Amino acid sequence: MLTLSQSISFAKVVSIDVDELRVRTGPSTAHELIGHVNQGEQYTFLDETDEWVAIDYNGGTGWVSRDYVTITDDQTVTIPSNSDTTSDDTNNQNNISSTFDFKIPVDKLHLREAATTESEILSILTKGDSVVVLEQSNDWVKVNFQDTEGYIPSWILNEQIKINLNQTPLRNKVIVIDPGHGGYDVGAISVHNNYEKNFALNTAKHLQDQLELLGAKVHLTRSDDYYYALTPRAILANYHGADVFLSIHYNSEPQYPSANGINTYYRKSADLALAEFVHQGILETTKANDRGVLTGDYLVLRNSKRPSLLLELGFLSNESEEMLIQSPGYQDDISRGIIIGLENYFYN
Repeated sequence: MLTLSQSISFAKVVSIDVDELRVRTGPSTAHELIGHVNQGEQYTFLDETDEWVAIDYNGGTGWVSRDYVTITDDQTVTIPSNSDTTSDDTNNQNNISSTFDFKIPVDKLHLREAATTESEILSILTKGDSVVVLEQSNDWVKVNFQDTEGYIPSWILNEQIKINLNQTPLRNKVIVIDPGHGGYDVGAISVHNNYEKNFALNTAKHLQDQLELLGAKVHLTRSDDYYYALTPRAILANYHGADVFLSIHYNSEPQYPSANGINTYYRKSADLALAEFVHQGILETTKANDRGVLTGDYLVLRNSKRPSLLLELGFLSNESEEMLIQSPGYQDDISRGIIIGLENYFYN
């Protein structure tokens, strides 16, 4: 785990030279707009064309016009995380000096071309496959599998979070995840003009990946940046006979910029136990401020006939919490917390 703020060196860093620079899904103005970046901000360089530069944006890949950025080599940037691990421990964990063999302990794991969930899947690793670990840095591990080099998430190496797959109650459970908002409905707008809809989708995809590793059957109400009406989202959960329906959101209180923490909402009294288990699981892994388990008469909860929750996973109006939410490590912590809560719910 990283310290609360840690300096990491990258080969190339993209510095933004103007305010309100548009970020798109691909290298042209024909591609969809997914957000904005502002002057003085720095992002990890991923790729480039003659006119566009790809940056690591909210844990995925975003493209910006190269006319309004500066690309520099050998820079050091500070990234946030959620652990209070000492710097010595961090250095030991983030820099593996020798290679070693590792057997994949889960049913399915994506080997990706780059260290992001948005990159191309090179291969699907299965339980028992042997890989050679080459490098470990932050939240990803570079490995060699059958002469192909790629990346897998670093949490898979952490003995503390390995789960006995023969015992997990999530196997074959149907989980429907609803990333809030989408398309023209951007949701809350963060301190740095990022959109809730993008954070929600990023979290949903992180959670989907980890649930599927444990054998769950996962359906997303949206996997793209398009607005879908609220009632059909709940109906999708009913159609699939979901064991759990989770609507993912982030909060905002611009008039109270220090507001922070996590709320969990349920509507039916029968879902109170589910809400308490999931809420406690998230608090356990994220150490976030506890804003409580509350009832909420939200439309997606009202129309769902399945066990359902709406999760408010942090405040985009709080600058430090927004930075934390953008950290892939914190996204993994959120997902692990939800999984712990779901397991405890199904065990009971």
